[in-house]
Amino acid sequence: MAPAALEDFETQRLHGEELSTAPVAYTPSAAFKSKQQQGKPDAVSLSHHFSNESRDFEGSPLKKTALNRTDFVPLGTGRPTAELYPWSLDDKQAQATATALSAKGYNLTTALNYGHAGGTPFLIRYLTEHVELVHNPPYRNWETCLTAGSTSAMEIALRIFGDRGDVVLTEEFTYPGFLEAVHLSGMKAKGVKMDDGGLREDSLAEILDNWNTSDGPKPKLLYTIPTGQNPTGYTQSLERRKAIYRIADRHDLIVIEDDPYYYIKAGPLAESDASAQTDGGGFISQLIPSYLSLDTSGRVIRLDSTAKILAPGLRAGWVTASERVISKFMAYHEVTTVAVSGMSQLMLYDLLDRTWGHEGFFRWLEKLSGRYRKRRDIIVGACQKYLPRAACDFIPPSYGMFVWIRFDMALHPQLRELLGSPDVQMLRTTVATVEQRILQDALQNGVQVTKGSLFRSSGGEAHEMFFRLTFAAAREDELAEGVRLFAEVVRKEFLADAVGL
Repeated sequence: MAPAALEDFETQRLHGEELSTAPVAYTPSAAFKSKQQQGKPDAVSLSHHFSNESRDFEGSPLKKTALNRTDFVPLGTGRPTAELYPWSLDDKQAQATATALSAKGYNLTTALNYGHAGGTPFLIRYLTEHVELVHNPPYRNWETCLTAGSTSAMEIALRIFGDRGDVVLTEEFTYPGFLEAVHLSGMKAKGVKMDDGGLREDSLAEILDNWNTSDGPKPKLLYTIPTGQNPTGYTQSLERRKAIYRIADRHDLIVIEDDPYYYIKAGPLAESDASAQTDGGGFISQLIPSYLSLDTSGRVIRLDSTAKILAPGLRAGWVTASERVISKFMAYHEVTTVAVSGMSQLMLYDLLDRTWGHEGFFRWLEKLSGRYRKRRDIIVGACQKYLPRAACDFIPPSYGMFVWIRFDMALHPQLRELLGSPDVQMLRTTVATVEQRILQDALQNGVQVTKGSLFRSSGGEAHEMFFRLTFAAAREDELAEGVRLFAEVVRKEFLADAVGL
């Protein structure tokens, strides 16, 4: 059966039931999927991987007493009535806002109250349709719910599946927030080797095929940032994703697909025409397939976020996984974040559904990618112009917002003699000193960069040194100058001008 198209969802909405606007209204994704999903197989059960903490945890008993109805006198719940809010709906400005952000009763009154842990039905409907249009998961019983951003979601995923002493697999360089969450949960991170194409499938297979249980239970979680990876900017090819997924399936491994840069597609340098645009659907069809779109067994937990594509202050995202896993996420939301801010949900619904629709959102993502593409080209051109290329190299990213600079420490005056030394600790200490000095001197010179050691998961060569540059935060007209200031420090550190680098 052909995948669902936009008109399928438009017809479905036209004939669907009106959504509830009760304060704790919730409707699961199943109600908003197309008929094309019905013939797919179910996901495998991951319950045997649930942690000791989460196995019997089903959420807050108090939250479950809330009713998705309004036909009663509510004396049983500590949920203030709208009459007690400091924003009066009689006030002209508040009334104008309420009118602008409303849809058949979904307005400020609803948004300012406690909401359901999974999200308002108005936004869940849109996101369910979005997930099906973009990823079309190959199994039937997938679900989507809101999260308070990906950092919160990844911490909850660790609590659902991880126990103290477990080993979690990650790329050898990865997001430090995840590493901190792993360590604070009493678990250990083990890095999987990378190359310019991201996480290496041969390294993953070697670790799992030869796992020694004296090092702890065999890993059951793989955390990966497959697209525009943070910090390296590397993107896994479709062939590599398929190979990694086959390994995960063979070893019963759960894949946490953290993909905040998925929609920031800069493309190869040869395709740097920021003015060339297709319709929104054409842009989506050009994106590399996600792990979720390859997931025939339901072992992928996909994390999406509004932070990089809309605004980080919204603190909102969504997670897609099998329905049993999503029920666990909502259970943890009830006793942690409770729900995504009602105002964030109302703003997102008004922008994504009422204003843009799916095609408008896709067009925005394409436009945003074009703007990042221009920034990428500026910073890559400046790196090629100013950095001593004999001492460092980099791969222009095709997705995301990062450039990962790898340094050849054999060319550093302090490291030349140490590289052949058996004193590995001395080598590591010297590299760390050089790295810190470059960081401080760069800031003194007027530019902020990030040292690569902050992202190291585990292991790694003692002589390696990296720096991460981002082209997201600075003004467009500052990017080249920032690279030039950084390059001045690097050239001085490596005595580049004196030795002709």
